[in-house]
Parts: sequence; structure tokens; C-alpha cells
Amino acid sequence: MKIKLIRMFKLVLALGVLASVCWLTVVAVLYLRTAARFEMQKIAVSGLRHVEENEVLAHAGYEIGTNVFAVNLEELRLRVEQIEWVRHAIVQRVLPDQIFIKVIEREPIGLGRIRGSVFLFDEDAAILVPDPIAPASFPILDGLRPDDAKGNLAKVGIYKKVVEELGQSELSEVRINDA
Repeated sequence: MKIKLIRMFKLVLALGVLASVCWLTVVAVLYLRTAARFEMQKIAVSGLRHVEENEVLAHAGYEIGTNVFAVNLEELRLRVEQIEWVRHAIVQRVLPDQIFIKVIEREPIGLGRIRGSVFLFDEDAAILVPDPIAPASFPILDGLRPDDAKGNLAKVGIYKKVVEELGQSELSEVRINDA
């Protein structure tokens, strides 16, 4: 009988500890999700040269006053990376009330002619609208296609080798056909 009482006491004690831990977890989560201390006061953005801060904030989609724990960092990163000039973004919570976005922009390595219009492109063959602030002086790559990412990447690789071997100042145009 005594052994049964000890086992019952241990079981009740374990259930009490488990219930207390669960209750404290719920209280902590509620506090973190509702406390005014964790309302976002600032979204800081760094690493911008070609992209406007307002454009990044518009793509972020969160308002000042949103709880910092309610911000989905992965979703925010993906939205910021949809901006044409953004190659990568790093998004972090800075407790108690800030979100920090570090932007790594695309670096143009050449000019490409597509259907008579001239665009910048980077090493990933991403087609970029020319930045009016920073004039580009690259040889023009003729032969890029607007909807052929794999083919464009191969052509950019060849372009990089040609420019590396012959020098950028020696070239005005590089033509690469599909063959």
C-alpha cells in the first residue's frame, strides 16, 4: 500500500510540474505576442545603392506597431528579394522593437541588348533596368533572350571569359548566338 501511495504521489507531482510548465509557456507566449514593449518601432534597412528604402519598406508589408514576433522573417525576406535589384536579403529581429533588413544588391557586369533595348545584367544573368544614377560603361552583349534564363546564364559565362581575356576597354560589343 505504501508503494502505491509513493507512486501516486510521484505521478501527481509530475503532472503538477508538467501543468505548471505548460501554463508558464502559454503565459510567456501571450506576453511576447501582446506586450506593447514588443510593438515594432523601426524597420532599419542597410546596403542600398540602386534600390530606394521606400521600395524595400513597401515590399516588406508590415506597419509600425506590429508585434515583432508576428513578423514572419522568411516571408519578409522572400518579398524583399522580389525587388529586381536585390540579390539577397537578410532579415533579423532586434529586440525589443526593431526589424533589421540587410540588402545585398545585384552588381551589373555588362549591358545586354534584347529586342533593340539595352539592359544591364549581372553574373546570374538577371536582366536589370539601367540605373540612371550610375552610368554603365560595359561592352554590349547581343544574344540574350528575355525568357531563357538557362541560355542567358551560359551566354553570360562566355561573355565573362571573353571580357576577362580581351579586356573590357578593348571591346564594344560581344555577339553570342544560340549555336
